[in-house]
Amino acid sequence: MTKGPLDGIRVVDLTRIFSGPICGRVLADLGADVIKIEPPAGDLTRPVPPVDDDGIGPTFSHMNAGKRNICVDLKADGGPGVVAALADRADVLLENYRSGVMARYGLSYEELSARNPRLVFCSITGFGQTGPWSDRKTHAPLMHAEAGTIELAARLRGAEPLQEIHQHGDLYAGFLSVSAVLAALYQREHTGAGQHLDIAMAETLIYANDQAGNDLSGYDGPREFDTWNYAVVHTADGQAVSLVGNPQRLLPRWVDALGGDPTACPENPTHEEAVTILQELACGFATHADLAAAVEGLRLPAARIGSVAELAATDWAQDRGLVAEIRPGIPVPAKPFAMSDATVGVTPRTARLGEDTRSILADDLGKNDEEIDKLIAQGTVQTPD
Repeated sequence: MTKGPLDGIRVVDLTRIFSGPICGRVLADLGADVIKIEPPAGDLTRPVPPVDDDGIGPTFSHMNAGKRNICVDLKADGGPGVVAALADRADVLLENYRSGVMARYGLSYEELSARNPRLVFCSITGFGQTGPWSDRKTHAPLMHAEAGTIELAARLRGAEPLQEIHQHGDLYAGFLSVSAVLAALYQREHTGAGQHLDIAMAETLIYANDQAGNDLSGYDGPREFDTWNYAVVHTADGQAVSLVGNPQRLLPRWVDALGGDPTACPENPTHEEAVTILQELACGFATHADLAAAVEGLRLPAARIGSVAELAATDWAQDRGLVAEIRPGIPVPAKPFAMSDATVGVTPRTARLGEDTRSILADDLGKNDEEIDKLIAQGTVQTPD
């Protein structure tokens, strides 16, 4: 079996919730040895239901599958020393504390890179490590509010602002952090030195906003790729179907494709008029399959609106290996992509809090049983027991 492309890379993951953990998960899927360090209270996603008898559920598993786990109390005597010792042996350190928190524990980039000059130190915050907002508390919903995500959706739809369902602010930051880490590791191959990566959630949200250029230029006219205007109709069986394309501009073509009279279309229909006409025609089709067959080959795509679970049950998903059950009853997305000459994908394991504390201290840091028992007794580290 081929190895992962990051085989031999060791990552210390101090992150919580979504932005940093998904970065660590991708690195683990690419073959890196990722050691997640959790506080005694655990990651805030651990208790998110549903959870099994070990307190592990799909939300935590999605973000942290494949990682080894050690429980360290940074506030306890010796806690920062354990983290520093692990960083001494690491290629990458991930953290998403507020700016300045790592320095308070003696774990800043400057301090750790002085001990390990090859360390790639990745910091994820809301507004970055510098500037007037560097110390602000941030969460994805706040980023959606301040970085234009909510405002843009409301403005373009002509609707009241609504918060996002997905944690875009966290996930964009996490995925772009993967790119930053890989770029820094590649640069290290040439320079021999690590560096500090400063990931700001606000910047990544703007960077990943395909409409940002229009807003930044002040343009407020008609826009291409206006997916918020695409029509959703229902076939006779009640199935929701997305008709791809602006229904006002494409109304005669859609009407013709769905068996109506295109010459009867109003000349300048409103969005509501166009959708109403298309809905009346869609009711003439028993199922989505019938509607899709009618427009096949006409460059007018029609997609059935389904759930994640429904897609995962398809032959396509089975062929791709879309989902992996890493614990009984806990399925997670299996991989971010496939490679022709390397193994990419989840390691079927999610650790309990502190499950690998003893083995990491012994195997990675060379501590004997007496030293490990002392660290446990003084509350520096914890095991599941």
